[in-house]
Amino acid sequence: MVFVVVGILEATPSKAVQIVDGGTDSYNTTDTISTSVFGWSSGWGAGGDGWNYVGEVNDASGVYLGNDWVLTAAHVNNPTSFTLNGNVYNATGVSYNDFTNALTGSANADLHLFQIFNTSTTGTNLGLSSLALASSSPVTNRTVVMIGYGGPSGQGNESWGTNTVALSTQSIAVNGYQSLDFTTLNSGTSYASVVNGDSGGGAFMKVGSTWQLAGINEAIITYSGTNPLTGTNYTGSAFIQLSTYAPQISSIVNAVPEPSTCALVVLSLVMVALLLLGRPHPRSQAGIKGVNARVPYHVKRLIGRIDEG
Repeated sequence: MVFVVVGILEATPSKAVQIVDGGTDSYNTTDTISTSVFGWSSGWGAGGDGWNYVGEVNDASGVYLGNDWVLTAAHVNNPTSFTLNGNVYNATGVSYNDFTNALTGSANADLHLFQIFNTSTTGTNLGLSSLALASSSPVTNRTVVMIGYGGPSGQGNESWGTNTVALSTQSIAVNGYQSLDFTTLNSGTSYASVVNGDSGGGAFMKVGSTWQLAGINEAIITYSGTNPLTGTNYTGSAFIQLSTYAPQISSIVNAVPEPSTCALVVLSLVMVALLLLGRPHPRSQAGIKGVNARVPYHVKRLIGRIDEG
């Protein structure tokens, strides 16, 4: 396992995933991925491709997972909203950042999962299906499509680029967080690299016939030692390996309502039923002597279960 020195991708307000081609820097700021990446147009849910799921969080980036949950890097710091396609969705205040892995000890990974309201501040409904999370560790040399909102001076426009996995598992420390990552290299005459403001954005890979969110953009890395692949020092991009943390994330994103919440809903329905049943019959003004006097059997069972719980 390799430990590296990292440069954090947090942004100060300013374009995005940087493309270096023949020594010239550029940014792909339109969704033309399907013309460059084989199979990009298929293997997605009803919400469309990954471009539609990456938005802005605190002058950096974030990815909508589904069911009103957004995932970003924890070092982006306390998100209060998520902006997607120009629409602002406020955070509900419910969040999680205690994602761990046995290989990195008790330190939390650089991940922050937070819930948003599914209606924007202007009344637009989010209406996106869920993304597929990585089901296995990345494979060396597999194509990575990275998407984010970074730029040379910080946050900019959404953009994308591609590279290939260099090392599939590394332990990387950022701001007190310890995560299992995979990395790409900044090498050759044409490659993509994350830059300032891309933190929290998405790295996508196709596994079989399905595109999966394989990583969260975390850091620019600089090896202080020797590159185990080429024998030289190098820089590259690091992405939090989501296959490691997917079970923890999915248990929250796909969770059913807590039993206490269900009980409150049932209790509310029972109270409505009691109010309706408590109205005097048109042909009789006799009062109800007991709460259960005119309650149907199935409602009595519900009341009993709530009393027992």
